[in-house]
Amino acid sequence: MKYILILSLGFLSLLASSSGFISPSQLKNYLTDNKTVIIDVANYKIYKSAHIKGAINANITDFIKKDSLYSQLNTNTILQNEINSLGINSDSKVIIYAHNTKEGILNSSFLALVLIYAGFENVSILDGGYLSWVFENELLVSSLKEQSKEDGNFILNINKNLFLDAKELKINLHSSTVLDARPPELYYGISRSKKTKRVGHITYAKSSYYMHKFLTDTTLRKKEELNEIYINGYEIKKNKEIIVYGDDIFSASMEWFILYKEMGFKNTKIYYKSLKEWANDSALPMTRFKWE
Repeated sequence: MKYILILSLGFLSLLASSSGFISPSQLKNYLTDNKTVIIDVANYKIYKSAHIKGAINANITDFIKKDSLYSQLNTNTILQNEINSLGINSDSKVIIYAHNTKEGILNSSFLALVLIYAGFENVSILDGGYLSWVFENELLVSSLKEQSKEDGNFILNINKNLFLDAKELKINLHSSTVLDARPPELYYGISRSKKTKRVGHITYAKSSYYMHKFLTDTTLRKKEELNEIYINGYEIKKNKEIIVYGDDIFSASMEWFILYKEMGFKNTKIYYKSLKEWANDSALPMTRFKWE
């Protein structure tokens, strides 16, 4: 009986580690695990004011090329150095959380995207962010700066299948499910995305605002509701290619993460230059005032 219980606990632990989102109670169980790396993606001022005990702060801009119009990822060498500086090893469990702002939410999914692109899959986001943690574990917070004990040993194994360019997207517009992760008013063409000449959405794309996948307290909707959205609503099949875009790679990252990690649609890709490229090229098809 004891053996069965141990196996069951091990299975539940594995199940939790493979999930895209993790609850505060699950995270609490990881606090004493020296293989767990907890990362706070807020700016340093917010992080310094209060954070989860043991969490280290990550500067998201370090993962992006300076003066990059499309927020392109930094070189592999820099990505390797930044990931290792966070103390991430090949056998680590990484849990990322934000401080419940839209910027923070996208920072968390962007960092998760960077890690998965680098070949590190054992990453989850804290469901409900910092506020959900404080609500359940108000005493387990700190204002002391935490640092990784030592550099990690994780070695990059780049996943080249996560991104695609405008040429590839144009070819796949008819055969793939293309999802626009921006707010509906941007998709429909009532408002304009920043730094774009044209309004509306990529022709044939469907509106799928990433924030609609969350409740008002920024906790993720239940799996049954996500199934209704993606499987019933968009009729997505496991093997079908899904392409996500936004204003840029940041605003596309959370929609991508939910599909890829939480829902298990591993054939989900990001058009990383997104509307900053597409909407500024008059040769590429766009549609306004139409729900596809």
